[in-house]
Amino acid sequence: MATKTRVPQTIDAYLASVPDPAAKKTLTALRTQLRKLLPKATETLSYQMPTFKVDGVAVAGFAFFKNHCGFYPFSGSVVPALESELEGYTTSKSGVTFPPDEPLPAKLVKKLVQARLAEIATRAKKPAAAKKKAPATGFQVGVVRTLPMSAPELWAWLTTQPERWLGPGATLEAEVGGRHETPKRRGAPGVRGEVRVVKPGQRLRMTWETDGWKKPATLQLTVTPKAKGASLHVHMEKLPDAEVREAMRERWSKLLARVA
Repeated sequence: MATKTRVPQTIDAYLASVPDPAAKKTLTALRTQLRKLLPKATETLSYQMPTFKVDGVAVAGFAFFKNHCGFYPFSGSVVPALESELEGYTTSKSGVTFPPDEPLPAKLVKKLVQARLAEIATRAKKPAAAKKKAPATGFQVGVVRTLPMSAPELWAWLTTQPERWLGPGATLEAEVGGRHETPKRRGAPGVRGEVRVVKPGQRLRMTWETDGWKKPATLQLTVTPKAKGASLHVHMEKLPDAEVREAMRERWSKLLARVA
């Protein structure tokens, strides 16, 4: 019988679970620096990632993956704005990755944090009437990746093993009108919803109701055969704000990278 992997409940537990000694040392030092830069921040786990929040808003987070570490400012504009400073690093709109034994320079971490704080301050000063309204579909995010399995295998994986992509304890009735549900865990909210569209072998569309959200979002998964494997396109819309959008981008990117 396979041993069930325990999900860390605190940042201390997260760091203790990091198997790479160099990564553990690097991320522990990064945590210490973030504590100094953000003395009033709350330390928590958000989507299973160590996160620093100021007044309830995520400012910085970090994580360890199989071969690298990542720093995330929970913004889609901070990293692009510091493009010249980040030359030589692997980046995306939402984060920076670096080798476990080559920590981000302290000055660079400080600039990333300051840029995120400045962004939050600017957003807070804007009058409500001047803030740009989200379109009818709300905030959206899409992540796509080709996976090492055939389209039928990928479809079967999605519809029969929901705990592998929705989270531990998840259930899914892969039929129109069916329900899906993932229990709440520390560091990750409970999720539930109704299946709206099922196109066997190709598309699965459902509502995404998360604890704390006023309105449900929509999740769509599209499977497309490729010459080598099959691609999975994850698309979410009607998300409540930009911060959640970036958190969802990170969630699905990490999942697809793990599966690949």
